[in-house]
Amino acid sequence: MKKLKIYLDTSVYSALYDKRNLNRQKQTENFWNFIKNYELFFSDINLDEINGITNQELKNKLKYLLKNGTKIKFTPEVKELTEIYIKEGIIPKKYENDAIHIALTTVYSIDILISWNFKHIVKRKTRIGVNLINLKEGYRSIEILAPPEL
Repeated sequence: MKKLKIYLDTSVYSALYDKRNLNRQKQTENFWNFIKNYELFFSDINLDEINGITNQELKNKLKYLLKNGTKIKFTPEVKELTEIYIKEGIIPKKYENDAIHIALTTVYSIDILISWNFKHIVKRKTRIGVNLINLKEGYRSIEILAPPEL
């Protein structure tokens, strides 16, 4: 049976070690226990965000988690779709990386984007808006879920 493809934004990696919200951390641990059932993807955006962490031990742990996935590249097509999401008001320009995560998922025909970002990514307006734009631009729909929803 073919495995579903999932792209994780950086919040899913970092939540595994974030002790500020123990419930979210436990849900993330449960999610990671089933990650082998999926084909996992990440990007340079994940690496850039992880490299921005000052705690070297945490940075190393998060980079280690990336080894479970396949790296996808930022392309002109991803850039163009990112700009459309921002121009259409789906994601604010200030949070361009969030739009890039979505565009990467779309352009690479990944089935599901997993995130803990309820402010800009995992919310009804974004789910609807992204898929309307994707269909209009000739892409297929994607799912946007939080880890417990998978």
